Amino acid sequence: MTAVVFVQRAISALESLQIPYVTVGSFAVNAYIEPRSTKDADFVVEIDQLRIRELVAAIGPDFTFDPQMSFESVTRTPRYKIRHREALFTIELFGLTSDPHDQARFARRVRGAVGSTVAYVLSPEDIVVTKLRWCVRAPRAKDREDIENVLAVHCKTLDLRYIRQWTDQHGTRALFEQLLAEAERFNAGQA
Repeated sequence: MTAVVFVQRAISALESLQIPYVTVGSFAVNAYIEPRSTKDADFVVEIDQLRIRELVAAIGPDFTFDPQMSFESVTRTPRYKIRHREALFTIELFGLTSDPHDQARFARRVRGAVGSTVAYVLSPEDIVVTKLRWCVRAPRAKDREDIENVLAVHCKTLDLRYIRQWTDQHGTRALFEQLLAEAERFNAGQA
C-alpha cells in the first residue's frame, strides 16, 4: 500500500466517525502543488483519547496506537501517533488548540484533493502562515520550500491581507514579503 492509501483510509475513518479534522503538513501542501513524498500524515483534530481508539479501529487492524500523548516541539501541541505495523508510515493527530491562528485556520479549512479523495485541507493562505511560523521556530528546508512552491503557484490569488494580518502578529512579515517578492519575480520571468 502507498502513503496516499493510508491517508485516504484515515480520512474515510475521520469522516465516517464525524470527527472534525483538517489535513495539514505535506498532504495539505500537496493539494496545491506538485506532490512530494512523505513518511507521515498530519491532521489537526477535535478528539479525545476514547475517540482516538475508535478511530484506530476504523482505520484498520494493520495500524497500532501509541496511547502516550506527547507534545510536538515545533507546533507546541499535543500529539498522538498511529503507526502502520509493517510500513514505515505514521499518522499524527494534533489536538486543536486555543491558539487564535489554530482556531482560524481550522474554521477556514476547505475541501481539497488528497490523492483521489476529497478531504478537509488547510487553505493555501493558512499553509503559508503556518509554515512561516514554523520557519521561525525551527528552520527546516522543507517548510521554506513548501512556502516558496505555494507562493509560486498561487501568489496572484492569495488573500494577502489575511496573510499579512497573521504574519504581523507572528513576527514573520519580513520573511513573507521576501518570499512573495521572489515568487512574483519568478512568475514575471515565466510570462
